[in-house]
Amino acid sequence: MAINLTPEFRLFCLALRHPCRPEDAEALRRGIAGAPDWAAIIAGARRHRVAPFLLAGLQACGSTGVPADVVAQLRRQSFDVARRSLAQVAEVGRLARALADGGVDVLALKGVVLSAQLHGDGSLRDARDIDLLVDPAQAARADAVLVASGYRCSNDALSPRQSAAYRHWIKDVEYIHPASGTNVELHCRLTDNAHLLANDFGTLWREREEVSVGGAVVATLSRRRLAPYLCVHGAGHAWERLCWLVDLATLFAERDSVDAALESADVAGFGPAMLHAVMLAHDWLGLAVADRHLARARASAPVRRLDHILSHFYAGPAWHELPRRGSWPGLARYSLWQRLYRLVLKSDWRYRSTQVMRECFTPADYDTVRLSDAFFWLYPLVRPVGWLMRRRQRQSR
Repeated sequence: MAINLTPEFRLFCLALRHPCRPEDAEALRRGIAGAPDWAAIIAGARRHRVAPFLLAGLQACGSTGVPADVVAQLRRQSFDVARRSLAQVAEVGRLARALADGGVDVLALKGVVLSAQLHGDGSLRDARDIDLLVDPAQAARADAVLVASGYRCSNDALSPRQSAAYRHWIKDVEYIHPASGTNVELHCRLTDNAHLLANDFGTLWREREEVSVGGAVVATLSRRRLAPYLCVHGAGHAWERLCWLVDLATLFAERDSVDAALESADVAGFGPAMLHAVMLAHDWLGLAVADRHLARARASAPVRRLDHILSHFYAGPAWHELPRRGSWPGLARYSLWQRLYRLVLKSDWRYRSTQVMRECFTPADYDTVRLSDAFFWLYPLVRPVGWLMRRRQRQSR
């Protein structure tokens, strides 16, 4: 890879490797002895949401050189992750039972269920919210169950035209529990752009895998469907958080998973994105990958383009920094490089044309520039005005 990676990032990745091989442990001990910038590593743990994995890796290598205050900070982050996860475990079980009683088939995505499915422990992943996937035909029934369970839909204030456009362009609707502050995202498809990854709910449900979480049995994606989903989700965010790559590398470590994932990605048309993910998992997280796959990745021009874009997220100190949205560095990262990475994930013209149109839509404009449904068609034209207004509001805070 051509990315200029810092010694701290290399140490960070060594600590995330699982299982930790003897040569990785030795390299990790050398890195710790080299007096790295521990503030950057602590910031990286927070940004990438991997504190439990990082702490376990640092402690397992046998070094006594990790400063006590660094261990204490990582323990605090890990404790916070476990506390939030345990609360989500209980809520996922409650909602799964409520939806089943309401006649709604539901698949849990990511979060504590994925943590239990891949890592054998529901408390390891630092999930922001609970993601649930339902059949679009059952969305209204799922909405009624969530409302009856104490949640409030964030889209209640939208007009009929706004609501229809939102459902067309956005894969999920957010629900908030006023008392607990828990967020639930109710998905009716796996990706915003339906041309990126096909997702017939009936097929996903028939092939589902069931995971025990907090005393409840919760349905989720099968291993066969999981790798493509984890890839397009992480790549859709330009792998901004390493926790997504850790998940994928854990799945890839299972027998024949890489071969099956590359085959399914080639069929779906995002083979270069999966190849890039495989190469990153090998180079950064030590995933054992067949030489033929690595040779194919390194010879691929689309993979090199993806890698070049990714350098803006990981070169130098960028790997542990998160620029403030509305700032010029934030504008470059989120409005340029992240969107460009998403655009080149798939060369299919339907995907790219839909993606370009998708970038002309943002629900934030509904609050910034209020238009009646009769003038809804003006929103793409006034989007620059809305963007400038929101940027000015952020700068004035």
